[in-house]
Amino acid sequence: MNSEAFFLKIPQSVCVSGMRIETLQPWVEMLASRLLMVSENVCKHPDFHALYPTNKMRQISVDRLREFALDVYRSSNQGGRKVFVIYEADRLNAAAANALLKTLEEPTENSSIFLVTVRPYDLLPTLRSRCWWISLPEMEEEKEADALQVWLEDFKAQVTRYVVQKIPFHPMKLYGLLYRLQAYLSSSTECLSDSQELLSEEEMLAKKAGLEKRKLQHIFQAIELGLSTVARKINSQEVWECYPQWIATLERCYQRTEVNFGAIPALEAFFLPFCRPLS
Repeated sequence: MNSEAFFLKIPQSVCVSGMRIETLQPWVEMLASRLLMVSENVCKHPDFHALYPTNKMRQISVDRLREFALDVYRSSNQGGRKVFVIYEADRLNAAAANALLKTLEEPTENSSIFLVTVRPYDLLPTLRSRCWWISLPEMEEEKEADALQVWLEDFKAQVTRYVVQKIPFHPMKLYGLLYRLQAYLSSSTECLSDSQELLSEEEMLAKKAGLEKRKLQHIFQAIELGLSTVARKINSQEVWECYPQWIATLERCYQRTEVNFGAIPALEAFFLPFCRPLS
């Protein structure tokens, strides 16, 4: 099947899933530009409609969904196809998801509705069943992955010195590690697409919160991986006695970020015990 035939055969309702919303968004916008036959920023096209979560809670309410869905049944502004994209569709609350179900059950001609999500199984099964599903492979940004990997190697070296040589973290080393993690988190907004200028303040807040949350998860996963690697490498009774305490503390610190406790203070609380002599 050639590319033009592919675009002509795209169903009216499509779920696009993958590992990173910042990878999925430009792909969907590329697809939308082909459907609407435009070469400029598709987000500014009058027949492109997007819906995003809002605020730090990152929810999509039923009122916003119903307002968004009204355009599905309106005539196209330019007399052709219309494209509708719901970003982070898993953030639809229950009422909004049910309202969307009614829209998908009664599709209109020349309309394409895309549900974009990194958590497809959080969607209602009835929503998933009414969509054609596209799953994109993970395409990590090498520069970002390398930055966290370099940080992880430095962290493992510090933990190894702490356990083997009984040398506590120096405060300057500790805050150096935290500063680099802060820079990693702050870089989360650099990958926002050109559509950011069209977002409302509440939508932008939600988008930034979502990106930062995903990067924070990467950080905690990297720390857990680093601790596990050090424990296996040293393989001493002393380190295996410490390891469960480290993981339990790490989990508690991550849970604090889930209730809007600052990411860096939570990480600082995890690192501070390493500044004391190993008992």
